[in-house]
Amino acid sequence: MQGIRRWGPVAGALTLLAGAFQGIQASPAAAADCWRASCEGKDPIQMGCDADAQILQQITESDGSVSIRLMWSPQCQGVWAKVSRDLDTSPDYVYLTLWATRDPDGGIQLYDSPGLLGDGVAGAYTKMQNWKGTTAKACWNDVNAQFDPAPMKYVINDPNVTYDKPVDLSLPIQHGRCTDWM
Repeated sequence: MQGIRRWGPVAGALTLLAGAFQGIQASPAAAADCWRASCEGKDPIQMGCDADAQILQQITESDGSVSIRLMWSPQCQGVWAKVSRDLDTSPDYVYLTLWATRDPDGGIQLYDSPGLLGDGVAGAYTKMQNWKGTTAKACWNDVNAQFDPAPMKYVINDPNVTYDKPVDLSLPIQHGRCTDWM
């Protein structure tokens, strides 16, 4: 009987504490500090969105010198771009750009670029874009932050052909690579 009296207050406190936590449930978004539109322009690591990050697409140069990734967080519903490079074999100038479609007109815009990766910098990432309201692609190039090495296809009708056959007049991809639009 004396043991019950000694543990009685402790058991009562534990019961009250368990009751206080009973209604609390963890949710997937609980660890992130933003969601969709509130993630725009934010750092994915600072916001906790890298915790569940998935690679939507990755493109790596055949020599392994540069690799780009289009990243997505289901928890944050944000998308961003990452680049990594081999400091010994990559070009001296490496720029990363996240391109996005504008909402609501669908026009293309440069969304974010960390600029030129400095000497000794092996990787970088962009700020996030709301995945719900856009499509995006990640690109790297050695020209500048506003250069798109794989712009949209430019198709015209060839006036020199009697039948109306579309002709792809897109410039060949030079100075970098891009993921697909996703």
